[in-house]
Amino acid sequence: MWSNLANRLKKLIQGNENFSADQRHLLFFILKFKSAWQAVLLHKPIELPEEYTEALTEIEAKLTDKQIKQAHSYLRRITYHYHYRARKSGKLGSSMKCDLNWAFEGNTFSFSSDVPRKQFSVEMTSPWSYPRTGDITVVLDRIKQRLEVHKLISSKRYSNDSKKAIGIDKGLATLLSCSSGNEYGENFSKLANAIVHKYGKQNANRQPYMSLRWQLNQQLEQLEKANQPFSKTALRKKIKLLGKLKNLEQNNIGRKSYDKSYRSAQETVRSFINHAINRMIETEHPAVIAKEDLTFVKEKGVKSDNSRFARKMRKRLNSWTKGQLDERIVYLSSKNSIETHDVNPAYTSQYCSICGQHFEERYGSHHELTRCKKCGEMNANIAAAKNILSRLTDEEITLYTPYKRVKEILASRIKEA
Repeated sequence: MWSNLANRLKKLIQGNENFSADQRHLLFFILKFKSAWQAVLLHKPIELPEEYTEALTEIEAKLTDKQIKQAHSYLRRITYHYHYRARKSGKLGSSMKCDLNWAFEGNTFSFSSDVPRKQFSVEMTSPWSYPRTGDITVVLDRIKQRLEVHKLISSKRYSNDSKKAIGIDKGLATLLSCSSGNEYGENFSKLANAIVHKYGKQNANRQPYMSLRWQLNQQLEQLEKANQPFSKTALRKKIKLLGKLKNLEQNNIGRKSYDKSYRSAQETVRSFINHAINRMIETEHPAVIAKEDLTFVKEKGVKSDNSRFARKMRKRLNSWTKGQLDERIVYLSSKNSIETHDVNPAYTSQYCSICGQHFEERYGSHHELTRCKKCGEMNANIAAAKNILSRLTDEEITLYTPYKRVKEILASRIKEA
């Protein structure tokens, strides 16, 4: 998740007009090294290998101490605002992911806590004998009554003799559209809509009990304020209210069964994503994959449920799917010795990949079709994938080119043509 976060922060930094070019250069340099990034977050001196230390010193020499402090403060602020939040199951989560801020010193394991600039430390029964790289998962095993640290040590890689480069465009109706003209993960929206409908309905059914719990808590607060000390009558009423609350928690709004069912649905989605990516790799057999920054927007051309619970569930599922899709593309590509490169996604789905003209409109059951004045009807997602592939070698439109500048460049190319 930290590589995704770094790409997002670079866009924010690039678009911040209050910073000078040298300040942006400093922040981009820091984001290249997780150790430097971590040092800034923890208000510690940056320690890098000698060859990189010299480069950092040259960059900082062009800035005043105030500018450096301002840049570091801005980086901490946007990191804390946009960083990945550990997902836990219910109030007593059994596991959490630790990404950057974890360390082993002897048998002492330290990782992120909910207190700013503080780490939680615990003595482990065995020392850490693996490289301090990558993400780990901290698991609380309640049956064995112990804390475990899980980490991927190694994974099998496959050789790749291909020289082919492809571009891919993400979607929800179809997960992956390739520049070759093929699409993978068709009808993903049917699976997503079934999950949204199921849990949207469950959430709507739970809402009356949630409202009742709130009312009971309000009554309990008023009772405690009005009765100090408690009379016998008030004490009996309090016991009755607490009994109703306990009954609600156990039988009507408990999270255990709900979370177990939702995790099962997530596994179904994850399996669908893995199958689509593996099928794409086997069919296309690429050496390089160019992909856009995988940030989903609302799926166009599909009537969404009017229920606010369904909308909330759709947003939650789409956000989770976005992270899963990007993470699995990077992981499975690396496993098959395929390079992945992010490119600037601005206007890739709005201009023709053949002549460069702006599309007239989008239509179709999932808004997947479009029309070009010169080239006629085409699949907009495949056209976007071709544009993404062309951005891989585009010297004018880089990953961090502002979207307004991208539009100007595309407009000038149409005039030249």
